[in-house]
Order: sequence, then C-alpha cells, then structure tokens
Amino acid sequence: MNKLYAIPFSHPSIAAHLMLERAGVPHEVVNFPMGLHPVFLRARRFPGSTVPALILDGCRVQGSLAISRAIEARGPAGILFPVDPAARERVEEAERWGESELQPIPRRLFRWTMAGNPAIRRRVLQRAGLPLPGIAARVMKPIVTRFARSANANDATVRADMEGLGMLLDRVDALIAEGTIGGPEPNAADFQIATSLAAMLAFEDLVPSIENRPAADLARRLVPPYPGKVPAVVPAGWTRAA
Repeated sequence: MNKLYAIPFSHPSIAAHLMLERAGVPHEVVNFPMGLHPVFLRARRFPGSTVPALILDGCRVQGSLAISRAIEARGPAGILFPVDPAARERVEEAERWGESELQPIPRRLFRWTMAGNPAIRRRVLQRAGLPLPGIAARVMKPIVTRFARSANANDATVRADMEGLGMLLDRVDALIAEGTIGGPEPNAADFQIATSLAAMLAFEDLVPSIENRPAADLARRLVPPYPGKVPAVVPAGWTRAA
C-alpha cells in the first residue's frame, strides 16, 4: 500500500495528497505527531526529516517537488504537467516558485505563532488529536521553539513576510491570468500554490489581504478548508490589505 507520511495541517503534505488523488493513486495518509515526525521518518528509513514523505510503489520519495515528479513519471502522462514542453516549463517554474517563495510564508507564521502563543498552541494540539492538550502545550514549548528557529521564524522574518505578501499574491494572480494555473484541469503548480494560499486563509490576519483576489478563489476551489481559524496574532501595522 502506498503511504503518505504527514503531520496535521502541513500544507505541502496536503498538496501531495491532492496530487495523488488527482492521479488516482490509492494511498493511505499517516499523520505523525507534530514536532516528533523526524524520529518517525528516520525509523522508516527516509533520508530527510521533513514531510511530505511518500512510499510509492515501494520507493521512498520526499518533498512536494520530488513527489509531483514521481507521480507524473508513474503516469498517466500529462496528469500533473502539460505534455507541451513550453507549457510544462511554465508550470515547473511556477511550481518551484510556489515551493521556494510562497510555501514558507504560512509555515513561518504558524511556527512563530505556536512558539509564542500558549493558548493557540493548546488549541492546535487539541485539534491535532493529542491527549491532555493543556499539558501537551507546555511540554511541546521547547520543541515548537526549536522548530520555529529551524524555519527562521522570528519577529523580523514574519514582519517582512507580512509586508511582502502583496507582491507574492500579485504573482499568483498573474499566473492565473496567463493560464499557467487556475485552469479547469489542475496541475502540480496549482496544488503547490493553492495549498499555501489555503493555509494562509486559516489565519485571520491574512484573510483581508487574500479574500477578494483570484488567488482566494483558486485555494477555495482546490483545497478543503482548514478546520477552525487562527485568531489575529500579528501586531497592528505588520499587515495591510493587499
């Protein structure tokens, strides 16, 4: 059985799951405990410590970019990337941009919030199914702090992300307008970008910047909504309607 290893609320993992569904690949999603997933991944002989991690037809594949290509190679041809070489190049470029530039934004905001806000940390752990979430929130404090540090999620980077969000969303809207993403048949870049946007829409701080854009329509069309919302946590002045 193909297995996709993830952690709850991981938008790259959701992207991998949606791509597998798009290609009709039967698979099981296995969620590891948040913050402890590197241990479980090493136990399953994955070389890296991050999700998504996939066992596909007996082969280990890790990372959303590698997973999209493994699914496409499995077939059918054209399921995640256009057959036309020029169109495929545009989709691959958009997918790489989404992974490198857009994907880290909600990740940093999430880890920064988890490290600095005990009440939200408790709520998220409860939604993730951890027992005794109040105790878990206290016990997990050093772990989430370490994970925030590993993503460079601090006041300076989160503020810079918030201030630069408008330009990133402009790029998404331009990709939709030119037809690289947002068409009737979603491709790998659609899933890569839409899942990051869906994660952003889970933050009340970011909704005003996204909700009236084509980017929001893309996210809502392709990605199931996140359970619950993260209340406003970003200081006034860091965000602006984009």
